[in-house]
Amino acid sequence: MIRKGFSLPKIRKHIEEYKKFITSDEYDEIYKWKALNTFQKNWDLEAKDFKKMYENSLKKSSNLVSSSFWYPKDVMLKFIDYDEVRVRKMFKDLFDENVDVEKRAETFVYHCDMLRDEIAKTDTSIKNHFHDGHRMISLYLAFRYPEKYAIYKYTEFKKFMQLVDATDIPTTKETKRFYKIVKTIYNILKNDDELLEIHKNLLDDECYKGETLMLAQDFIFCSARRYM
Repeated sequence: MIRKGFSLPKIRKHIEEYKKFITSDEYDEIYKWKALNTFQKNWDLEAKDFKKMYENSLKKSSNLVSSSFWYPKDVMLKFIDYDEVRVRKMFKDLFDENVDVEKRAETFVYHCDMLRDEIAKTDTSIKNHFHDGHRMISLYLAFRYPEKYAIYKYTEFKKFMQLVDATDIPTTKETKRFYKIVKTIYNILKNDDELLEIHKNLLDDECYKGETLMLAQDFIFCSARRYM
């Protein structure tokens, strides 16, 4: 049976595997719900100290915003030091739901490019801002509007679509399609009472407990990683 371009039986098969996995000692993804909760509690575009607010919003995000060769948070902090007013406007525009999400992302990347090029004239250490792959932009969106967006990782998304016999394998930067598919997957997952109960019991008081597509993103990510 095919639903919206993929196999529903395959989805259900992976849901059963996911239930087992998230109750095992191998599972360590609950920090994402803590990171989301921290962002929701701290994000304020009108904050007097914008840099501190940005840092506080992402202080529980660990490897979601930084790794050995990928550090968008650090670069954004430099952007804020260089032109805080412009960066505030960039985030205001990114979160404007009246504009197409792909257009917002493209505009955000454009301004990151401009800031990088300006700063690079005096600081040659700035060679990349790490926002052009849309992974970091999707995190901003997912943390600001958790019921509408999810964190985008192309490799895992592509692998998942292959696992569930998708009729059309996505190409890079098909973020709008990704958000739609995550929403579809979420609607399937939230009808599984056993899964919801299992997952609810994993969340402590530091975790975000409102409606969020994070569950679907986590399902996609964990399912894909099992075969990578």
